[in-house]
Parts: sequence; structure tokens; C-alpha cells
Amino acid sequence: MNGGTADLVVRAGTVHTLDAAAAPTTALAARDGQIVAVAGPGQEKGLLREWTGRDTVVVDDPGLVVLPAFVDTHNHLMLAGRNVLGAPVSRARDIHGFVDLVRERAAHTPAGQWIVTGADWHELQLAERRMPTARELDRATTDHPVLAPRGGHNGVLNSAGLRLAGISPDTPHIPGGFISRDATGHPTGWLQDAALDMALKVLPPMPAEILAHGLAQASSAFAACGAGTVRDPAVTPQEWHTYLQAEAAGQLSVRSHAMILSTRSVIAAAGSITAHLDALEAQGIKPGAGQGRLRLWGLKFILDGGVEAAALSEPYADRPGFDGELLWERAELAEALTVCVQRGWPVGTHAFGDRAVGVLLDAVREVMDRVGPVPPGMLVVEHGGLITPDRIADATALGVHITVQQALLSSLAHPLIAAWGTQRTAELFPLRELVNAGAWISAGTDHPIGPLNPLRSLHDMTTRSTPAGVLGPEHAVTRAEALRLYTTAGARLLGSPLNGALVPGAPADLVAYPADPLTCPADQLLTLVPTLTAVGGRIVHRTA
Repeated sequence: MNGGTADLVVRAGTVHTLDAAAAPTTALAARDGQIVAVAGPGQEKGLLREWTGRDTVVVDDPGLVVLPAFVDTHNHLMLAGRNVLGAPVSRARDIHGFVDLVRERAAHTPAGQWIVTGADWHELQLAERRMPTARELDRATTDHPVLAPRGGHNGVLNSAGLRLAGISPDTPHIPGGFISRDATGHPTGWLQDAALDMALKVLPPMPAEILAHGLAQASSAFAACGAGTVRDPAVTPQEWHTYLQAEAAGQLSVRSHAMILSTRSVIAAAGSITAHLDALEAQGIKPGAGQGRLRLWGLKFILDGGVEAAALSEPYADRPGFDGELLWERAELAEALTVCVQRGWPVGTHAFGDRAVGVLLDAVREVMDRVGPVPPGMLVVEHGGLITPDRIADATALGVHITVQQALLSSLAHPLIAAWGTQRTAELFPLRELVNAGAWISAGTDHPIGPLNPLRSLHDMTTRSTPAGVLGPEHAVTRAEALRLYTTAGARLLGSPLNGALVPGAPADLVAYPADPLTCPADQLLTLVPTLTAVGGRIVHRTA
């Protein structure tokens, strides 16, 4: 006998353990957060009998197919929580509708308070196919400053917001940033990267209780899509404390490994990378901090921009002479990374364009020349979107991890083609080449910039389908490869026991579907939804 009963027992038609050495499995039992027993065909009744007690939750459905819950290694859960709370401008289909949604929020907001929209919109969803301007947002309200963030690199302010941010016709160019101006030199409201930071610095903090509520709603939606763990790559120190509050209150439905957003300007304001780390540690913010479903992973650096400002080796298709922005010099980046490694702080660095990826890998090599071998997974390339064959070889030789997000190509194909051209866009995320080279990669979505559904990502990783058609089919991977990148590869990066495979001793994080995502028709991946998701042996989502 086992000496106890399980918290959860599942019998299914198939359990894909993702452990190559495991025997065929059709049932499992979980206790105290871990898998404690598994059984194969013909052995299920014995497992159910042995492990089922009065309080055991039993899922007995031979029509189910069970997988490890998805591990999304680059997913902005905190931003998704903010989107829940922001004015829902993603519903707008033209600028008039966008302004109306801001006006509606203003009608219920005390004068003088900031209005912040959700960030999950794009101007190409609008009939005008452009961003609104400050003057257009002024039609919604002149009594409130307004910020309409778009993704993580761009935002639009109304006139009151521009004034509070200190941005005027006299504001000079901001290194690492962009201020859109009209023909007379007046700011139009659109800000990018370091320029957007000026607005974020004057934005009052959201009350922790309200933000935790948004976080709870967002994490519940994540669990409903089959996600069990995310690595959240843009969290402020204040947001980390909100995370702690949400975890303590039982509001997190998924595991989150948070990364403290540490832009070059944030580090400069602290005085140095050493002072920045000192300040974080003085607040109890350090790698491994947290409890339950929450952990502090490390830092997030940003080396270049996104669609509009990624550092490329050749000029943009729509901006002759412009090849993107590098936000760090290589030597300065290498120095900061060295200090972090010496103090035990993992760092994930955003590098999207091919020029940025090259600079980052050269900086990593310099770090290793200084300090010797670096612990696996301590220095991570976030995105590596336009990585070239020679840089794939470099990344593999250096042993650095790369988080890839096919979902970005799925959601941004049209703006990428407009900015970069079709050929370069089709070269994004060359997963086939990365896998063949033996590079250490894991998959995610960059949600809310990319679509959240993991099965949508599996579909697109294996078909290279995008809203602009199939792009770069030679870069596709198999469905089994895609699933491993989205589960056990991410679990390995995050240090999960047994790499998250569904075997005894591993966390009982699982998702069950009514059809097999490994074998169902490709189009069914776009409509298939989980029957249930469990994290640590506790069901966090179940269909009615």
C-alpha cells in the first residue's frame, strides 16, 4: 500500500508523459503537488482503487488525452492583467470607435486621473490603419491624461498626457526612443521605447488590490487555455509585490516566474547595475524569491525594439536608411551581464533583429571569456527572431537558451511585411534550423502581443500559417517537436523537476483534451479547447 490517498486521480485514454523512457500510460495519481503513481493499459483500476480516498478528486474519462500543462517561457501575464482593467480599445474597428471607448471610460473616471487603455490592440485593426493622434484622443477627454499603450514598445498620449510627460516641440531626440512629430515639429502623441518611458515614469501606480484582481482574471484565462506556467518578462518591483499579494490570496491559477524589467534607463537612474541589484535585494527581490506558484526568475534587459525598431543588418523596407535601434553598446551590455552573472542574477535580453542577436551573442561570449563557464539558462536570448545560420551556430556553441514565439509572426505578419519586406519576415523564427543545430530553445507566445492559445502556436509552428499566408514553410517543425518546445523544454529552463514530464516525482501540472493534439487534423488545433487544467495536482480550470 502507498500509505495515503491522492489529491487527484486521472484515468484517460492516453497520457503523453513526454518521457521517452516511460511505458505507455493511461492513468496517474497526484498528491502534495507531485505525481506519485502512474499506470498503463489494464492497470488503471488498480491505481484508482489504491489511491482514491474520501477527498480525492477523480477524473475518469477514457475519451481524454492528457499532456503536461503548457510552459510559456515568454508571456506577459502582468500586462494581460492590466489589459483586463484598461479601456477595451481592442474592440474598436476605427479611430472613431477607439475614441468613443476612451470617452466612455472618461465618463466614469474623476477628472485629472489617468485613463489607460488595454495594450492588446494594433492600428491595422482600425479602418484607417494608423494610430490615433493626441488631438483625436483629446476629443474623448481634455479633463484626463490618456495613455493608450500598444504592446510593450509603443504608446499614444493625448495632449494632457504629453504635457505631464514633459514632451513638447522643444523636446530633443531621445536616444533609444522615438517621438512622432508632424510637419511643424509638434509631437503627434505616438511614443516608442525610451520616449515611452518618459510617460511611464509619471504614470501613478495602480492600487495593488485592483491590479491583483486583474491578475487573477488573466491567470484564470491562461489556465483555461491549458497553460500551467508562464515566465513573465516585464515586471516592475511594485508589480512584484502585487504578485506576492495575489499569490498569498490564492489568486494565481498558473505558475509565474517573474522577471524584473531593467531597461538601460532604469539602471542608469540607479547609478549602476550594482546599485540596481542592491536596491532590488534590499526589498527582498532576488532570484528564487516567492512561494507557492510564484518565483522571481531574474532580470529582463531590452537590446532593440519590435516591429518598428528591431536592429537589422539591412535597412527597413518602409524607411530607407533606417536599420533599427540598439539600446545598449556591446561593451556596456557585456559589463552589466558580467556583474549579474557574478551575483547570481539570471538575465533574459530582448533581441529581435539579426543585428541585435549578433551583438547580444558577442556580449555573452565576452562574459564567458571574463568569468568562465556560465550556469545553463543564466543568460537567455529573448525572441532571437531573425537569427541567422552563423548566429545559430554561435548560440549552440555558447549553450545559451533562446525563447522563441511563433505567435508573433502569427499576429504581426502584415506589419512585419510592411516594415521589413516579405523575404525577411519569412525568415523569422527558423525553428527547423534551430532544432537541427541542437540549439537549446523553448516556445511561448509573447501574449498579449501574440495570441494566447498554445494549440494555435502548435498549429503555426508546424504549418507556418500566418494572416498573410504561409511564410517560410521550410522552417516548420513537427508537432511532437513543437509540443516538447512548449512543455518540457521550458520546464528545463525553469528548473522543474524531471523537466515537467508526467512521471512520478514531477509536478502534477497537466492539461486534458477531448482529442489528441498530437494526431488530430491540423485545423482542429485551432478549435480544440481543454477539458481541464491542473497545476500542482489542483484543478484550476474545468469545462462545465
